[in-house]
Amino acid sequence: MDQETFNRIKEEAIEEVLKKHFKGGLNTQEKLAMSRLLEELLEEIMKGEREVFLEKEPNNKGNGYYSRSLSAGSFKLNLNVPRDRNGEFRPHVLPAPYKRVDESYVDLLMSLVINGYSESQLLKSLRELGLPYSVEEMNKIKSQLIDRLNDFKRRELPENIFALFIDGYHTEIKDNLKVRKACLYTVLGIDLEGRKDVYGYYTFFGSENSLFLCDFRSLRINLPSLESSI
Repeated sequence: MDQETFNRIKEEAIEEVLKKHFKGGLNTQEKLAMSRLLEELLEEIMKGEREVFLEKEPNNKGNGYYSRSLSAGSFKLNLNVPRDRNGEFRPHVLPAPYKRVDESYVDLLMSLVINGYSESQLLKSLRELGLPYSVEEMNKIKSQLIDRLNDFKRRELPENIFALFIDGYHTEIKDNLKVRKACLYTVLGIDLEGRKDVYGYYTFFGSENSLFLCDFRSLRINLPSLESSI
């Protein structure tokens, strides 16, 4: 088999796998990596909300999850929403059923990721989402969210990765009295069994630069925060 034929077969095989696991093929407007990060973020906040709720309900317990889709700006999110045994819990971070939210909602979620290193900014962003909790309860949700965001930064790449997808989301973040332009890149991977997962995220303030485009060799071991190297 000549090299040209081999490359053609390989490309066709890759395309078939992508079509199988990413319905409709790869559409850049779907922003696969960013969607998965938003899903992880919302699910973590909702789990924190359920923990706060159940602390006040000693005769109630968690009871798994149910699926719900959410249209948020240009993102279509598929969420696992935590539920309780009595059917009374509803996460406040989640909009009402069938309600479509705009990009401002997405920007608030992105600010949680970008401001994850600052506990005060993180708390402020959570409050801007309208969560009706006490200071103590908000701190519990915040701590759980920080742990999850830090997990992304410490994760090592698994050995068997079929493909990595990198996507960026441009937004503006309030920093004290200033508004800063930022771009949040996420790295989503698919393994040889078709499982999708977020392996890390990178934040850049200001315009895109060549550093990000040429420095992904660091992915071969782990995904450290690039902010320290800028």
